[in-house]
Amino acid sequence: MVGTKPRFIFGYLFLLGMIAVGMILGSVFWLTARLDQLERQGVENIVELMVTEKVERVKVSTADYAHWNLAYELVLANDSDGLYDNLGSGAMESDLFDQIIILDGNGKVAHVYDSTGALGSPGEFDLQSIRPFLARLKETAPADLVTVSGIGQVNGTYGAIAATRITPDYLVNSGSAPLPVMLGVKLFNEDALQAISRLTHGTGYAITPVGHPPADPGIELVGPYGAPVAQLVWTHKQVGTALRMEIMPGLLLVCFGIFGICLFAARYFHQQSKALERAMVVASTDQLTGLLNRSGLDEALRAPKVRARVDAGHVAVIYLDLNGFKQLNDAYGHEDGDHALRVTAERLRNAVRPHDLVVRLGGDEFICMVFDQAPGAAARAVSDRILINHIGPIQFAAHEQVVTASLGVALGEPGLAWETLLARADKAMYEAKRQKLGTAVFHESGNRATGRTEKTGATFAA
Repeated sequence: MVGTKPRFIFGYLFLLGMIAVGMILGSVFWLTARLDQLERQGVENIVELMVTEKVERVKVSTADYAHWNLAYELVLANDSDGLYDNLGSGAMESDLFDQIIILDGNGKVAHVYDSTGALGSPGEFDLQSIRPFLARLKETAPADLVTVSGIGQVNGTYGAIAATRITPDYLVNSGSAPLPVMLGVKLFNEDALQAISRLTHGTGYAITPVGHPPADPGIELVGPYGAPVAQLVWTHKQVGTALRMEIMPGLLLVCFGIFGICLFAARYFHQQSKALERAMVVASTDQLTGLLNRSGLDEALRAPKVRARVDAGHVAVIYLDLNGFKQLNDAYGHEDGDHALRVTAERLRNAVRPHDLVVRLGGDEFICMVFDQAPGAAARAVSDRILINHIGPIQFAAHEQVVTASLGVALGEPGLAWETLLARADKAMYEAKRQKLGTAVFHESGNRATGRTEKTGATFAA
């Protein structure tokens, strides 16, 4: 049981190291992934806010320019200079618009003001891409002073577009001829996309047709009816991933350090456990014979399996004492006596079965614990083998001598205490020594001594 502890300790510490390293790496990966996610969401919010602000700004500026009596009068008079000074300069000399397009009451392009140089003469302007704005505007009444805004295309370039009627105050509630229309445009050209890029960590901003599903990262750009007409996409700079790659060498060193500490601790506890195991073996083993001693017997009796067998009565105790051992020691010395004890221990090992126990109690006294559901038959068989083994002489350095043994046997009973069982075997051994029968004496419960001898031994009642 003790021998398994080093493996358990090593396994526990290795598992602890794995858990610690897994938690560190998992936390770093989760945190950096979360940082990437938050960064992406932040950039999306900024881009969406900038797009919304651009559309709203164009919408407000277009309404401010168009809902003006002078604007209507200048368009009606076709005053080119006046239109440029009061309307066209908003595109040509300020940053409010990139383009301003004025349509007459019949829906034809009358004036074009373009600071980008992308538009030609009014006759070359393509109305097809802005027809959704004009259609949406026709759904409203002039009195509502509605300005339709959203994302659209002007000659192939996407931008924020606002369309409204050029409406003087005195014609707000008029049902007369159709009013002219003003279109204000702020393009998402390369400069505009670069301006967005400078405020975010994204790169490669571009406007593409609507995808299904939308690109990630990217936001949908909606037209005058609120439906997506394009998407603004970019390459997201993964701040968390970059941070993770930067700290990964140091992080791996920390993980290796944790594993090193766990391995060092496992080795240390393994050595300590081995030392404890050796100390326990030394403490529980008779140094002369290699058998269990009294301390080892006590430890064995604490084992659950042994305890259960003793309590169930599935055990027999054979108590053995060498005859004439004191005389051998006195006549030939302790060296021969020790040799006789070692030979006796070996003979007992050979007599018992692998799952039985042999214990040296001290001096020349030994016990054999025989485990069996039929302890009587098993004890008789083991006793016979012990007595047969002791028939042969022991070879000493200068002589040989037969050393006989007296055997007393006690059989376990359900609920019988171990101390009582051992005491019964001891009494039976002394009865065998007293009678000098040369056979094992079995203790029997009762009130009289039978003194009966059988083929396999004698019984002794006490």
